[in-house]
Amino acid sequence: MDNLEKKAEFVSSCIEAYKVRHAMKGADAANMFEKEGVLDYLIDGYDVLHTQSLEYVIDEIELYLKNAEL
Repeated sequence: MDNLEKKAEFVSSCIEAYKVRHAMKGADAANMFEKEGVLDYLIDGYDVLHTQSLEYVIDEIELYLKNAEL
């Protein structure tokens, strides 16, 4: 698996975990990630984020979204 595939799998896992935590449809979570810049955040931070627990990453996404609203 090359690096791009690993990043895609990581982002997909994050979308899935986020949608479960927030009782959302997968498409809605994916669209929100794209609209709010979460996809770029995850890809840019992949080297560090993928070493953390999925729960931690979802907490970080929520913090990112909260700070984006300010």
